Amino acid sequence: MKLRKLLIAVVLGTAMAAGIWMAMNIQRTVPVPTTATVLPSPVNLPVFSLLDHEGQSIDQNIFVGQWDLVFFGFTTCPDICPLTLQTLSAARRQLKAIGQAPLPRIVLVSVDPERDTPAVLAKYIAAYGDTTLGITGELDELRKLTGGLGIFFEKNTGVDGSYSVDHSAVVIVVDPAGRFHSLFSGPHVIENFVHDLALIMASSAEFKPPLVASNIEIIQPPPGASVGAGYMTLTNNSDAVILITRVTSPQYGAVTLHQTSVEENVARMRAVAELTIPPGESVHLKPGGMHLMLMQQRHDVDTVTLNFHAQDKLVLSISTSLSSPGENSDPTSLDH
Repeated sequence: MKLRKLLIAVVLGTAMAAGIWMAMNIQRTVPVPTTATVLPSPVNLPVFSLLDHEGQSIDQNIFVGQWDLVFFGFTTCPDICPLTLQTLSAARRQLKAIGQAPLPRIVLVSVDPERDTPAVLAKYIAAYGDTTLGITGELDELRKLTGGLGIFFEKNTGVDGSYSVDHSAVVIVVDPAGRFHSLFSGPHVIENFVHDLALIMASSAEFKPPLVASNIEIIQPPPGASVGAGYMTLTNNSDAVILITRVTSPQYGAVTLHQTSVEENVARMRAVAELTIPPGESVHLKPGGMHLMLMQQRHDVDTVTLNFHAQDKLVLSISTSLSSPGENSDPTSLDH
């Protein structure tokens, strides 16, 4: 009996030791965010109605479809705001260099809407990348967003009547479902963002936005031409029909859908008013078929952002590098 008890004790002791070793080994080998605070459960953003830097009306759905790094500041801020945006921009470049995909979008929400009009914001954020989003609008609507995220801001008026704005310095991370996922507190360091964002985005890779784009290729206009083309596969992951009624881009004055067909050796191209994507299915925008036409390029760019709208709702926003004409050697490579 004593021997049996001894054997049981040895087995239990060995099992406990193995369990402790495995737990310690897992803790050592599984990387975790070191700076970011990750919420136990993501929180839905509050309902709001504001304007983007192009003057377009937006709501909480502007944050659906991509990872966003959201900072609350203002354009006349001389120190912490530009430094933070520079840090985020540098971190994004480093993430791109190590092959991180997708890349997070940088978003500046102005806490000084009195001075930060859409035009002012558009000029300001251009220094931090073509994909950066600026948000402003009515003060009451702004407080709906800041209140729901626990962001503080307060106007501080001097004796001469001039004013500045005190505000929270955190960077909010919003996931592709449009939820408050995590945050970075100051001081902000490039390496911290690079390390933690890669882990945060990888840990939530199971989420599928309602509409996703793949096999994206945006062709810049050939020399002497003014119209570019866009090809991709659009997949509807939802259980409802998605009807694309409008496509916009900060880099182009007009983006339209067109269908090319060849009948009896006659090529025809016609504008398409809307694009229907059935639930669970994909639509291929490809050479010689349905495609995007990009016109009225506003300035020289290496990256283009495309915003897909269903009526007044933004359902997808993508950013990608431009390709040169003929760079894709196989014109049917987008036909799956």
